[in-house]
Amino acid sequence: MTTATRDLAGLTARIAEIAPGLRVETGPGATGPYAYDASNYRVLPRAVAFPRTADDVVAVLRACREAGVPVTARGGGTSMAGNAVGLGVVLDFSRYMNRILDIDEEARTARVEAGVVLDALRGATALHGLDFGPDPSSHSRCTLGGMIGNDACGNRSVRDGRTSGHVEALEIVTADGVRAVADHSGLRAAEPGDAEAVRRVARLESGLRRLVEDNLALIRTELGRIPRQVSGFQLQHLLPENGFDMARALVGTEGTCAVVTAATVRLVATAQASTLLTLGYEDVVEAAEDVPEILRWSPSAVEGMDEAIVATMRARRGSDSVTGLPEGRAWLYVELEGDDQAAVNARAAELLDTLKARGRMTGGRVVESPAERRSLWRVREDGAGLAARLVDGGESWPGWEDAAVAPENLAAYLRDFRKLLTSHELTGVLYGHFGAGCVHVRIDFDPATEAGRTVMRRFVTEAAALVVGHGGTLSGEHGDGRARSELLEVMYSHRMIAAFAAFKKTFDPDGLLNPGVIVDAAPLDADLALRELPLLDTTFGFPH
Repeated sequence: MTTATRDLAGLTARIAEIAPGLRVETGPGATGPYAYDASNYRVLPRAVAFPRTADDVVAVLRACREAGVPVTARGGGTSMAGNAVGLGVVLDFSRYMNRILDIDEEARTARVEAGVVLDALRGATALHGLDFGPDPSSHSRCTLGGMIGNDACGNRSVRDGRTSGHVEALEIVTADGVRAVADHSGLRAAEPGDAEAVRRVARLESGLRRLVEDNLALIRTELGRIPRQVSGFQLQHLLPENGFDMARALVGTEGTCAVVTAATVRLVATAQASTLLTLGYEDVVEAAEDVPEILRWSPSAVEGMDEAIVATMRARRGSDSVTGLPEGRAWLYVELEGDDQAAVNARAAELLDTLKARGRMTGGRVVESPAERRSLWRVREDGAGLAARLVDGGESWPGWEDAAVAPENLAAYLRDFRKLLTSHELTGVLYGHFGAGCVHVRIDFDPATEAGRTVMRRFVTEAAALVVGHGGTLSGEHGDGRARSELLEVMYSHRMIAAFAAFKKTFDPDGLLNPGVIVDAAPLDADLALRELPLLDTTFGFPH
């Protein structure tokens, strides 16, 4: 028996001792699938645990701390940036900790476990005329815990913003295995009768307050500058003027500071009336030029996509899978909502006339049929995933899929970004939340070869400088993960990077929670799946 095998056996035995009945799997058939998420990375864990309760999570964290083994919390594995893979023990919340614990219709809140899939929550709240605002395209499989980890947004982020704006309280387990609650006024022990837990949580909060007091000017000037500034830690929520809002500060920490087991989230009323405009343009830059005007009309969504998305849908699902788009090579979807359908329709017609007068559109129409609107939204949601395999047979990859700028800077950024792609002889499939200035792009990188990885590293490094030059952020909703954490020094000052490290160390002094992410970053080209696995000549590659 090797030393590693003995250590793993000792760890699983210790977990079983602390939490009898907790399911922990260690075989290659169990751990192999958890080496991947939806990103470019592959990191094989030593074990996967399937907690049923917060006490199970406490047991895993305490055992792993004793053994010096890292822990990575995982929801649906939908991470595009490599946030949900790790070397030690992976906690899968989606199998058992997936219950909706309470829906308070009067208060418009819901309390849910971390593994609840978004669509399950939305289905339950719809019975009360309520909804959870953030709606990423992965809504059928992403979990609330994952959304909290990344501070996810979605198609209607113009109206609803980020997940952090909808969190009332988080139930967490700290790195040393203490249950606590983070809310809008700080941290408290989950069990007030446990004197030791109360003391440890008070000490943790005291350290965080000192950190903020020592960095007030820094936090005020570098953080919270644009709506989609997700990169790094959101320490601005801890400022005195924001009431030391610990719940919001922990959203977007990607499992690096504490493990979220449950959350109380705020719900929004379902819109009574809505309509959709589809607008055609010659290219995405022209489309972005109209975004500031569109935002004056208070839309609930402003989504953009280029011709590659539409071509992919038609190639994969048939020519009739995309109908109703006006002439053009890029499109905006603009959704308007309100309390009265006639008033919404009138606003839509007026907006369409205003945009026609501006002269950038190649065409536009109001989509009145609900069925047609659903079909068009399907193009936006499914097309991006299908574009992983391009129409010409090539492949496209994430890695620089999540940058954001202020909406008024979007056209200028896109113009320069396309020049950067061309200079590296790369092609990008562009789409995203144009109303929030957030651009997703899949790029035809070649991560399987050394030359391709060199181009990829050079490109994303230059892209980071470009987006920062436009006042933007490396991540607008997917988080930094393994794809962008190394580049945070391009975006933030050395003092801010040091403050991030101090924040992480206050929560996790041993560095065991999702290491290599945000703080002490792993190289962005390490652990790439196509680098770690040999390329085999196999008929199961499906190159066609």
